[in-house]
Amino acid sequence: MNSLLVTLAPAVLVAAASAIPAYFVGDSHGAARVQQAWDNTTANQAEHKTAQIVTTREKETTHAGTVTQAIDTYQAARAPAADDSAARIADAQRLQRAAEERAIRYRDLSKAGAAERDRLASHAAELDSSLAAGRIVAEQLRATVVERDQQLQLLGAIITADRALAEPGGGTNAIP
Repeated sequence: MNSLLVTLAPAVLVAAASAIPAYFVGDSHGAARVQQAWDNTTANQAEHKTAQIVTTREKETTHAGTVTQAIDTYQAARAPAADDSAARIADAQRLQRAAEERAIRYRDLSKAGAAERDRLASHAAELDSSLAAGRIVAEQLRATVVERDQQLQLLGAIITADRALAEPGGGTNAIP
């Protein structure tokens, strides 16, 4: 392997020595190519930046138009929506006032109903009391009638006895 290296080493040195003048010649040619590549890159970047600016401005113009259209649509829809909302709120408030008025009427009816119930209860109590008092009067009257009947029987018996005493012959005539 050493012999192979010894044979190849002079060939490599000859190739390197012949490449040195080409390197210096290529260096000036390479500098021109680098400059041209730099100029091309700068021009491409400028074109790209210009295209990007144009695209951005187009997007901004489109965006501004879209935003303006959205604001116009909003403003156009806002007035009818506000009118509709105001009408709905007014209707809801009207319903609320009507509900409050009905609640007051219901309370008044309830109070009137309670007063009427109290009046009817008082009337029923008076009727019941009158009925009970009437029963007492009827029972007292019945007792009075029974006592009167007994007194009449007693009176009749006394009259009969008195007639018997007053009649000649002491007869026991019954009262006709």
